[in-house]
Amino acid sequence: MEQTKSISLFSFLQLAHQAWKLLVIAVILGGLIGLAISFLIQPEYEAVSVFSFSIDYARTGLLTDVEEDQAMEVAGDLISSTEVVQITRDKAVEMGLPVKDLVLKKQLFAERRFGQWLLKVRWNDPAAAAKLANIWSEAARSVLQNAREAAWQADSLHRYILSLETCFQQSTANLPAQPLCQISRQADLQAEITKSGQELQQRTEMSHGFFPGMNFSWEQEATAPESPVQYARGGLILAGCLAGFSAAAIAALFIHKI
Repeated sequence: MEQTKSISLFSFLQLAHQAWKLLVIAVILGGLIGLAISFLIQPEYEAVSVFSFSIDYARTGLLTDVEEDQAMEVAGDLISSTEVVQITRDKAVEMGLPVKDLVLKKQLFAERRFGQWLLKVRWNDPAAAAKLANIWSEAARSVLQNAREAAWQADSLHRYILSLETCFQQSTANLPAQPLCQISRQADLQAEITKSGQELQQRTEMSHGFFPGMNFSWEQEATAPESPVQYARGGLILAGCLAGFSAAAIAALFIHKI
């Protein structure tokens, strides 16, 4: 087994020595072909809009890293939600942009960077890319604002229900009602707790899990990019080089009969 491996390695080195010129030429030609193909592909432009997020620690107190990360991820989920993408698509059509079907993660990208979410749009027209990014940002801001407002209301209702439960406990223990207990009868307290609980459930659903202590701002609007994205060129050149090397190696095997 070791002898076979040694022979194979020796054969490979011998092949490389004998056909190195062919290999080099093939790699160069393959890279040039990959470069040429990259110029034939329709260019894509990337426009970027930026949202910044922060935690109101005066409201929430100290949070763990996991809790902060979860709050950021929920915000990102809202930005990339089906509702936001649908609003973006409809608004773009109203503005006359050539948008038939926006594809999340193919043309719309939400990228997290520390305390920011970057909303990226890739399109074959730089002006359209910027417009789409800003339309997306407007839709995201509206949904985030509604979610935050619902989260605030849910948080207030939660505190209110806790106070009602305290009043109810005092009433069942025949303790004197506190000044904050505007409702003293047990039946009325139970009815108010039930009603507030239903409202709390509604507001919680409307908040989509948005953290009530999370603040955000649309920090940077998208502008038309000046140059296209070069994300595919390097990959095509590398693929061309590898294809050229493989073709040359196979050809050399037949030529030298190794």
